[in-house]
Amino acid sequence: MHPISQLQGALVGALKDDAALVALVGPDGVFDAAPNGRPAPYVVIARHDMIQRDGDAAPGQEHRLLLHCWGDQPSRKRALDMAERVVAVAMDFAAAGITVTHRQHVRTETVIDKDTGLARAAVGLRFMSELPFSP
Repeated sequence: MHPISQLQGALVGALKDDAALVALVGPDGVFDAAPNGRPAPYVVIARHDMIQRDGDAAPGQEHRLLLHCWGDQPSRKRALDMAERVVAVAMDFAAAGITVTHRQHVRTETVIDKDTGLARAAVGLRFMSELPFSP
């Protein structure tokens, strides 16, 4: 399985299992691809880029993810509450088949969307990972 699929699948699963985030977005409010026609609130992985960073002992990867937290209000509060939970989960989730060696919350940006009038928080995350070594 590709490292993007492994890391992203584990993160999405952990976000869906987080009771505090589910209380904000509902039981079906976390997506790994943009939902069509789904009203806010929800969290979606908007982008996931990976650069290969192999070490001496194992293949390594640098992952940069951008998650959008769409609130259902014109206030940034709900979107920022969602972003706070996303960061908390991202700093502590487990991923099977891949070892996460570094986790970093890079930034959070907010905007009131001009088309919908709703608030969105964009959360930037950076991870370093390694796959098990296969000689």
